[in-house]
Amino acid sequence: MKKEIVIFFVLFMIISFVYPVCAAENFTHIISNSEDWKDVYSSIQYANLKGVGSDFLVSTKHGTMILSEIALNNKIRVMSSKKYPYVFNYPDLIRSKGFAGADEIIAENLNLRLIEDLGEINNFIIVDDSYGFNAIAVAPYAAITHSWVFFANNLNIFEIDSILSNRDIKKIIIYGYTPREVRDTLSKYNPEIINKEDKFQNNIEIVKKYLEIMPTKQVALSNGEFIEKEIMDGTEPVLFTGKENVPDQIRDYLKNSEIKIGILIGNDLVGAATNIRRTTGISVMVKFARSARDPGEGVTAVEGLDLFPVPKPSISLSLDSVKYNKASSQLEVTYKSESNLPVYFKGTITLISSIETTKVGDLESVLISPGNFKTVIYPLEIPPSENLSAEVYTLFGEEKSSLDRILEGKLSVEVINVLDRCKLNQENIKSVKYNKQNKAFLIKIKNLEEIDCWADLEIENLIVDSSPITIGTENSVKIPSKKTATITLKEVLINEDLEKNPSVNLIVYSGEKENSLVHAFKGNYPLKIEILSTLTYAIIVLIAISLIIIIIIIVKKRREKD
Repeated sequence: MKKEIVIFFVLFMIISFVYPVCAAENFTHIISNSEDWKDVYSSIQYANLKGVGSDFLVSTKHGTMILSEIALNNKIRVMSSKKYPYVFNYPDLIRSKGFAGADEIIAENLNLRLIEDLGEINNFIIVDDSYGFNAIAVAPYAAITHSWVFFANNLNIFEIDSILSNRDIKKIIIYGYTPREVRDTLSKYNPEIINKEDKFQNNIEIVKKYLEIMPTKQVALSNGEFIEKEIMDGTEPVLFTGKENVPDQIRDYLKNSEIKIGILIGNDLVGAATNIRRTTGISVMVKFARSARDPGEGVTAVEGLDLFPVPKPSISLSLDSVKYNKASSQLEVTYKSESNLPVYFKGTITLISSIETTKVGDLESVLISPGNFKTVIYPLEIPPSENLSAEVYTLFGEEKSSLDRILEGKLSVEVINVLDRCKLNQENIKSVKYNKQNKAFLIKIKNLEEIDCWADLEIENLIVDSSPITIGTENSVKIPSKKTATITLKEVLINEDLEKNPSVNLIVYSGEKENSLVHAFKGNYPLKIEILSTLTYAIIVLIAISLIIIIIIIVKKRREKD
């Protein structure tokens, strides 16, 4: 009898331990309950890899609304942000609606927490967590290759590395821009790197990899600025359309591919999608709404798609003025950036007068810093005329080769007769240095004129982390008459970068007015390297002098004592 009791007790303990674990895995649907886009993305990934359905909340009110479209026989697992959930104690609400069951995982970082429950996953994709479009681009490929997408940065890369070190890694892809420290940490896994330094070209590369595994003639069209269920489930690859203008890379790829159908997700990109249809010949269908979850009587209502926004760069460019300067015989077009990052633009200006129509434009993309003004000059001889106007058509975007937005406008041209006397040139540049302590370029410029000058600097095709970039001053800098100013351009360079930049291409814009720098020149200058800043050298000298004085005093006192 005692033996039977012992056996019964052991079985009871085993069942007591095993049942909760099995029950915890017994779910058929996942709902993301977080305001953090990375949690939403990770929850959908998790659901795809578990082979269950998923949804995500976009507001607190949505918590009740979304339940009406899920069958009551589902057992729901809620993925909740510890800090930013939309609904607190959401499982209780779910159970009160009559569902078969509900449980919850609460975590500060679901991207790192959920991979712990997926021990069988050995394929990984690494993207930067600054902007969301890279994560959207890789989502379909990740779904069909059973890969986990990590959001990496300099702070969490060591935790990601710890997770990877305990896996039997089959494949790691580093997609798009990632910090140097991320790539260095993961280099031991021999990752494949997809980074063409152009988000559209990167997008094309991952689409090609998708099509190698799962050929299809249909793509989803998006701008990469939101999460949507069809984008995430891997049914078809996602191809970026651009915001308004379709980049040449995307247009050329579609023309030369087997893709015949594009499903446009959302209706904000209809203009770009129309351009795709006209220039490539593919059929475009728009998925912009869904049937109402709570339809009323009469005509069935529709609702917008459930879209969760991801971080995106704020890009905005406006036209400040268009002037024709009779004194210098040039057209002066001034733009203002209202973006939060540097923007490139390329303009075409049609000048219309009562006598003739003239067209001018930019051969290369022009850089404008956040919040700054940029005046582009076009030498132009035009006969005297009244009612002078200009039609401006300017493409712009965050990358030189991907100008996917359009600025259009027509305005009157102001005719002026002003000779700008502040024209800096090669002889004004006294030195170009990089200071390792300050992590900045220091360009010393002397103003030889009798008036104050304003200057705006750019360093073009600077090799940083093996990639060419262009950096510039955030605002125009005033250089007083007959004075010398040192202008600083912040950029972190390591010794390897400095070795690749023995000289730099410097572009200087100058003028009498801060917001209208009508002169420009370009030059190549040898780069001198400084270890310490001038202040540090001064402190060292003061310390040395102080030590010498102390030693002299000590020696003098000893002599007096002797």
